[in-house]
Amino acid sequence: MQQFEYKTYKINLNNGLFSKKEKVNIDSVEEEINVMGRKGWELVSHFARQNNGFSQFAVLIFKRPITSKSSKNA
Repeated sequence: MQQFEYKTYKINLNNGLFSKKEKVNIDSVEEEINVMGRKGWELVSHFARQNNGFSQFAVLIFKRPITSKSSKNA
């Protein structure tokens, strides 16, 4: 039976009314997702953590099949 390993990637968001944080750089997020894809990771899900109606961060969940070449650190 096929087995998988999973990895999460957290993205801090700037959706608060009085937030002073920098806005999310979508280009850098896209670049990171593409890097993960080249390493064999597939984006399978995501969710956002909210507080008082504003998103604080998003978590992207990736998976890839476990093979003799795959490693938990890659």
